[in-house]
Amino acid sequence: MKILEALRSPLIRCAGWPGLDRGWIIANHKLVSFHAAFLTSLISITKDVGTRGEVLRQMFLSWEVLISTVVWYCTWHINIALHEMGHYVTAVKTNNLRPELAEPAMKKLQAPAGERWLWYAEMFLKIPWGAFKGVTKEAGSFHPSVKSQNLAVSAAGPAASLSLCWATLPPGVVLIGLGLFIGPAAGLPERLMEISVYVGRFFFAVGAVAMLDFLIADAGKYAAFKERQQEAAAKKESVRAEGSRGKADFKWSPVQPAELKRKLEVHRLQEVELPDGTVVFAPWEFRNSIMGGRHTEEMGGNLSFQELMFLPFSAKDYIEAQRITNALQSRVIQIIQDSEGLNFVGIGLEGGVVASFSREACDILPEERSLRVAVQAIEECGFVPDRDVVLALDPAASELSKAYREHTGEKDAVGRYLFWRAEDPKVMSTEELVALYKRWVKQYPIVSLEDAFAEDDHEGWKMLMGEMGKDVLIIGDDLVTTKDTNIIRAAEEGLINTALIKANQIGTLSETLLATRAAKDKGLALVVSHRSKSPNEVMEADIGFAVGALGLKCGGGANTERLIKYGRIVELIELAKKGSRITKKLDPELVIADITAHEEPTNAGIPTVGVIVRLENGMKFSGATPLGTSAGEDEAIHLTDSIVEAGPLTRKYPALFKPRGKEQNFAFAKEVNADTISSLKDDELAGLWMRAKRYEGKGCLNAVANVEEILAPRFLGKRLSQLGGLVDVDRALLEAEFELAVKRGKAARDSSPEARIKVMQRKANLGMNAILSMSLAFGRLLAARDGKELPDLLKDLEGRIDRGFLYGVKSPAGVA
Repeated sequence: MKILEALRSPLIRCAGWPGLDRGWIIANHKLVSFHAAFLTSLISITKDVGTRGEVLRQMFLSWEVLISTVVWYCTWHINIALHEMGHYVTAVKTNNLRPELAEPAMKKLQAPAGERWLWYAEMFLKIPWGAFKGVTKEAGSFHPSVKSQNLAVSAAGPAASLSLCWATLPPGVVLIGLGLFIGPAAGLPERLMEISVYVGRFFFAVGAVAMLDFLIADAGKYAAFKERQQEAAAKKESVRAEGSRGKADFKWSPVQPAELKRKLEVHRLQEVELPDGTVVFAPWEFRNSIMGGRHTEEMGGNLSFQELMFLPFSAKDYIEAQRITNALQSRVIQIIQDSEGLNFVGIGLEGGVVASFSREACDILPEERSLRVAVQAIEECGFVPDRDVVLALDPAASELSKAYREHTGEKDAVGRYLFWRAEDPKVMSTEELVALYKRWVKQYPIVSLEDAFAEDDHEGWKMLMGEMGKDVLIIGDDLVTTKDTNIIRAAEEGLINTALIKANQIGTLSETLLATRAAKDKGLALVVSHRSKSPNEVMEADIGFAVGALGLKCGGGANTERLIKYGRIVELIELAKKGSRITKKLDPELVIADITAHEEPTNAGIPTVGVIVRLENGMKFSGATPLGTSAGEDEAIHLTDSIVEAGPLTRKYPALFKPRGKEQNFAFAKEVNADTISSLKDDELAGLWMRAKRYEGKGCLNAVANVEEILAPRFLGKRLSQLGGLVDVDRALLEAEFELAVKRGKAARDSSPEARIKVMQRKANLGMNAILSMSLAFGRLLAARDGKELPDLLKDLEGRIDRGFLYGVKSPAGVA
């Protein structure tokens, strides 16, 4: 086999057949099969032939022609069929066949032996004639009907030809030798020797063409595939050899989880001591590797858990962490493409791999196989699990609970979780999930569990903290929604040891700092997170750096809108090393000349609100809000144009609208369509309909208008000296939200402090996207005014915010 592999490139070069190197197509098979069949007929020429004419007559004008023609056809058919079967069957095994063909093909592959072999026979007979559904014959060439021609599929054809070559060429040579040389010397019967030569000719012809198929067809794919597998195996072996330290049978086994958790808490990915003795910290990177859940429903895949993340544990800085992440993700894709039962779908919104994972015998869920793929990638990239790279999980269990309620109709069910994306959906209880997490943490290098239970399954959170709180990060997301009171309650009830921080869950920078301070006061760690739909915005990095977060969760290693967030940390570290700041403060008498808002694109194609604040000297400061897919019940409202406020049209056409519950607003009823609206011949209604249906209801022109018509006038024409601090700006934004709620009859002006704060935190009137984008733009403006970067401003402010003043429920005494 190695000899044949070594012959591939020299043969192609020496033969001077560049066309064969680029494509070994049907015409080549027919021609070479013809040569193999008819040239070997020379072996069967009888001894009494004495002239060239007689040779040609026996070859082409005798019954020998029939035998040669049969050998010619069989050689061509067998080689085409088996080569393409190699491609096709591998495409089926790796779930790479087109969706409409994949399911019936997989059923055939998993059928009982008799039915399966009939399917193979059908393939064998039909493929060379282009009659088999799943293998396309086009312009003299064949190819399987795949979603993407990955390396494993490409290499499978030459591999099949190589197997055919070894199965036929050596026997052919032996049988011909037996008939021509060994037989006469041994005195074997003439008839037996003649049959031996004919059978040998057949085997030899098939094997010779198979050898050329291997050497020339799909040029370079087999060698590249083998090289990739060998490289991965070598790296994996080097990891094992290093880890064994002289032990004969090294097998990786997890480090005690508590040791990993302590390293996460005590250290950071990058720690830089400045000339003045202070130390700045770069958070650990939580890099999205494999995605599932709601984020991937439109793409495909079968994982119900939302995220599996890599933490580059041994990286010395963010630059090396990016290199490690890129290598790991590339290897994950390769493993998925090369493995039976796995299917690479694509790269998801957050930069992680979307794929399907078939369960193996030992698996309860397909998620378990994704964990093994992650560990395999770590080892095959030359890293040691636990020492160099660890894993973090975000099951997003609120979505699992929601799926159970939707599928069963049990609207009030608590502690029941449906893994709805799997081919055979599985229901698990709270207790079963705890047991599952415990087993996984023992088997795999997992250091973090985020949203391990639904936000209302407090018993599950308590059980998990009791069982594993000392060993791994138990992170609350939907449970706390970046709200200080929720964080305090979760900490006091012993539900979490880490809080996830998402600024758009609460809606201003000041409120975000209230949440981070509350978490720190209760001894919780912090992980600052992005959202699935993001503009090119670095807010998360600024916040994470400012508050000294344990982790920064901003996606995988592929998407630009994710990478710029990690790149911002690199920039901030370099600025800190050099002691660089904006050395010249802005003139406090500068006037705000203009505030504009617009729909800012996100990586998902739907817009968010972008805000630009311009000063009279031409300087401008911007902010744009990320959007989320899954959401906790207590999150601030991202205002989209599908939300319709009560007004003349909702009163005039009540049948067209349905109420939206506690927010006291409306949406168009599902049964309403464009024809319904057109038939009413009301231009104002038609305009409202068109706006509500932009971006499938996810446009945000109403929020843009709220910025320009309600929020901007509060600040236009003011001098920088009149703005006060960030808390003053955010207080003004929150007051505008409350005033609009009062104007719309959704709140009383004399509301209790608690009711007032609830309205401000919900932001259902102006929209979180309008308010946070304003807060962010003004945060950058105020930082520049004071000669700082935004993280400097936030760091200085975190410990000094007066909650009562921010929400307007007590005087501003003592607030900076």
